[in-house]
Amino acid sequence: MKTTWMLVLSLALGACGGDSDATPATGGETARPAPDPAPEPAPPEACAVDTAAGPVAEDPTFELRATATGAYAPGQPGTFGIELTPRGEYHVNQDFPMTVRPCAGEGVTLPNAELGNDDAAERTEQRARFAVPFTAASAGEHRVSAVVDFAVCTPENCMPETRTIALVLPVESPAAE
Repeated sequence: MKTTWMLVLSLALGACGGDSDATPATGGETARPAPDPAPEPAPPEACAVDTAAGPVAEDPTFELRATATGAYAPGQPGTFGIELTPRGEYHVNQDFPMTVRPCAGEGVTLPNAELGNDDAAERTEQRARFAVPFTAASAGEHRVSAVVDFAVCTPENCMPETRTIALVLPVESPAAE
């Protein structure tokens, strides 16, 4: 009798637009499958330090340079510099959304995933300069890179560019006293 009753209930649910995936549960109730869990959010895209790039990218219209700006110590905040200098009749486009996206390997912390126009240490038509903050956990040579989006222009022509530059930051052990 129980089997006949379940068959009738299944047919009734099917005719009423019920869930065809419904399965009988104990006690004569109809159990519905659990909804699929929400998908896991994608992890943030990890950067990869560019091992082929050098500290200078240049063109007849500009020079983009990365420089170590001082003595660095483990665990102490430091900065490295990125400077864009236009050449000839070109100037830094003040309206272009210039961005610097730094990347560092293991052992180096970068507090900013991206720096923009408002983060520039200097931004004129003659030069754009950024001080990129970082902290190295240990002494040694730490390679960093940065993808830089910018535009240099003449009154007649604008040249948007994306270039990658990289350098090695020498982090010294503190002197023994």
